[in-house]
This record gives sequence, C-alpha cells and structure tokens, in this order.
Amino acid sequence: MKVNDVLAGVPIDAPELPDAANPFRHTELLVGAQVTRILVDVLAGSVGVLFELRQAPHLNANTGLLRVHGVAQQNWICTSAANEFTAWSITGATVHQRPAEFQISAQCLPAGALRIVGTSADFTLLDAAAASTAPPDDQADGRGLLRFGVADENTPCAVVGIARSVQADSARSDESEFGAA
Repeated sequence: MKVNDVLAGVPIDAPELPDAANPFRHTELLVGAQVTRILVDVLAGSVGVLFELRQAPHLNANTGLLRVHGVAQQNWICTSAANEFTAWSITGATVHQRPAEFQISAQCLPAGALRIVGTSADFTLLDAAAASTAPPDDQADGRGLLRFGVADENTPCAVVGIARSVQADSARSDESEFGAA
C-alpha cells in the first residue's frame, strides 16, 4: 500500500487509535510534527496533509496523514522569506469539531499557519518504508536527500492506526486547543 492509497480511502481494517494518541482530542500530540505536503483533491472536496512525525515523540509512527472531507476552506499562509525548501514544524494547534463540522488551525515555524474547514476528518498514523531514524537536516543535507528523505504520496506504508473526528450521527461536541495565541 502507498500513502496515496490511504489518501484515497482509509482501509476498513485500520485499528482505532487509543484516546491518549488521538490528535483531535489532544492537539499537543501534533507539536513537533512537520507539515511536508498539502494535497488538495478538488473533485472529491478533500484535503490531505502529510506529516513527518520523527520529531513528534508522542505519536508512535514516522508519518501521519490528516484527511479533511467536505472541505469548504483551506488556507496556507507563510512569509515569502520563510518559503525556502523546508518542512514546517507545528508549534501549536486548535481543533474544533461538532457533528458535520471540523476545523483545524496549526501554527508553524518558520512563520506559517494552516487552516482547514470541512465536515469531517481522519488522522492516520503510518509507518512509511525506508524512513531512517532521524529526518533529514535542512542545514546539512542536500535538496535531494531532503525531498527523498521524507514520505510522499508514492511512498509504501503500513497503517498503524486511525482517529476519526466527531461524525454527524454523534451527539457529543468536542473542542481541543494547544499553543494557540
């Protein structure tokens, strides 16, 4: 299986992540994760965000994929000076979820912000093949190693587990926040 397969539809047999490992309920788990790709599927109305997780010690996998469905808004804002070939490290995130509504906002270094609004979401932990113990160093490694040292949509992977946002048939409302200014 490749990351793109997971992006197209989460495998039915994926185990649920325990509550303590659910980034929708505990957004502090995302701190240290690095945004490496944002994939927009206009026809499906979904956005996928690929995360490098080797710097996020509380998530037990090397890659993560956030899929937001029924997307009404997706914003990526950064300074042009910070828009050099780099991953974006999450320093804080906010999740708002209610039945048929999901919003995530993430603050990133260097000087970036991500906001996605949709109807639902899932977060899948993945073990990407051939990922070394540490991610590439953007100061010491060349662009080739940076690009190919992290998972992309064509990387083979195994599903570790999945967390799902509040669904339309759920009666609970949930908000979680960490590091928001």
